[in-house]
Amino acid sequence: MGAPKVKAIRGYSDFGFSYVYVIFEDGTDIYWARTRVLEYLSKILPQLPTGVKTELGPDATSLGWVFQYSLVDRTGKHSSDELRSYQDWFMRYAVQSVPGVAEVATVGGQVRQYQVTVRPDALAAYKLPLDVVVEAVRKGNNDVGGRLVELSGREYMVRAAAT
Repeated sequence: MGAPKVKAIRGYSDFGFSYVYVIFEDGTDIYWARTRVLEYLSKILPQLPTGVKTELGPDATSLGWVFQYSLVDRTGKHSSDELRSYQDWFMRYAVQSVPGVAEVATVGGQVRQYQVTVRPDALAAYKLPLDVVVEAVRKGNNDVGGRLVELSGREYMVRAAAT
C-alpha cells in the first residue's frame, strides 16, 4: 500500500488462484509501475505459503479492452455453468492465442460446482469413517498445472492429475 502513485489495490480469489490488481494514478509509466510491483512482491515472497507461485500479469490496461463477446445458447440445451466451463477451458485459450491479445477476462456465468452428500447410514454399513470420504474427494480434485503444447499449428492444453 505504500508504493508511490498507487490509487487502489483490489484482490480477487478463485479456486487455486488469487489475483491482486494494483491501479496506479493516470499518467504513470507502465514499466515503472511494473517494476514497483515486482519490488514490493519480492519483499513478501518469504511470507507466502510453501508452493505458492507468483507471476506478474501482462502489461495491459482496462483501456485496452477493445473486444467483448458472449457465448449464447439459442437452443436452450446448455446451462450457464456449461457455457462458463466451455469459456474457461476452451474459448479463453483460443482467443488468447490470437496475436496481439494480451489477456482474456471472463465475466459472468456460473462456475460449475460439485457437491458430495454423505449418507451416515451407508458409511456405518460399510464401516467407513468420514475422513476416508473427505480424503477420497480431496485426491479426486487434486490437479496440477500444465501448459499449452502446439502440434501442427493447433494448441492443446495439457494438465496432469496429482496422485
